Amino acid sequence: MNRTIKYFLGVLISVIGLYYAFRQVNFWELWISIKNVNMILIILAVFILVLSNVIRAWRWQILVKPIKEVSFDPAFSSIMIGYFGNSVLPFRMGEFLRAYVVADKTSLSASTAFGTIVIERILDFVGLSAVMLLIMTVYPLKSIGGFIIIGVIVLSLTAFIFILLFGGVKSTLLVKIEKSSLLRIGLLRKISLFIKNFMDGATTIRATNKLGIILLYTLIIWIMYYCSTYLATIATGIKLEWFGFGVLLISTTLAISVPAAPGYVGTYHAAAVYILTNLF
Repeated sequence: MNRTIKYFLGVLISVIGLYYAFRQVNFWELWISIKNVNMILIILAVFILVLSNVIRAWRWQILVKPIKEVSFDPAFSSIMIGYFGNSVLPFRMGEFLRAYVVADKTSLSASTAFGTIVIERILDFVGLSAVMLLIMTVYPLKSIGGFIIIGVIVLSLTAFIFILLFGGVKSTLLVKIEKSSLLRIGLLRKISLFIKNFMDGATTIRATNKLGIILLYTLIIWIMYYCSTYLATIATGIKLEWFGFGVLLISTTLAISVPAAPGYVGTYHAAAVYILTNLF
């Protein structure tokens, strides 16, 4: 699809989301609400989010260790730059930016780094699935929302199991690629090298012996996300049951996964408004 068309569709999705979120808003009342926000709680929520990226950097260091030992600085800085990229670039292009930052700061190739980032995102959805399962025990999700949640859980766990079992398939596939006569063609040689490096990164979790620590870090990250959501929500004066903050976290996380304009504009706001005005 043409890049201009993709960008237009992303902006269109964001515009629709913003319209839904703000179509019935009294902007004077909104301004008064903003002035009454507890900034101490907001600062604490932001601090927890930043701290969660420290845990994320530690987790990534473990993931990439079978390939190369990477220090904390490039691990953490690439994560922060990636989030910055998602804030200013459409279609979550910050993930690619992060891979190139890693390649620039270490001897890893960008394709290998991107492979590890894909693993990270699968782990994130495994963590999100755990939150979903916990919330569903006390707050059954109905209609299409329930089907979406179940679909996310099934796909996340399937992807996680696949990457754990992918090592043998990778070895066979790489042998076939290396023996192929098509490698004499320059472009195909570059493509095969990209695939090899990507698969090296995407299968590091199988090579590490610290899967338990990786899953523990994933759990801690999602606990911190929950705490940040809780603090940011009560800072505005909104009170929910404990599971309500979980539903809000789930919905906004799924919403920002949708490719849209930079900074998750529209998608995040529409999801938050829908949950807070229709379910609670």
